[in-house]
Amino acid sequence: MSTLVSERRQPIIAPRLLDRVPAQRSTPRTLVTHESAAAAPSHPVVTPPASWSLILGSIVATLRVWRRRSMARRELASLDERMLRDIGLDAGTVYYEASQSFWRTPRDWRN
Repeated sequence: MSTLVSERRQPIIAPRLLDRVPAQRSTPRTLVTHESAAAAPSHPVVTPPASWSLILGSIVATLRVWRRRSMARRELASLDERMLRDIGLDAGTVYYEASQSFWRTPRDWRN
């Protein structure tokens, strides 16, 4: 019999929840009373307009980038073999780039 097995005489058990020490609260608990719907303010919550303009601005900027990518890939696909040789690309590279979705960033083929 192994020494490890013979040394362990008690089963390994996980600590119970009752054995744990409760966390100390910085503020004492108070009873929560529910107010009626008539006592709650009836005006809607207004968000600051700056956050909406930032969100809309980022959405518009993203859509513009996607549109530019789509147009650039379309133009790249329309180039003939002589023009592709001039810029240093082959037909397989152009086919791969033109078949990518508009949300994918273009690869840098100069490296």
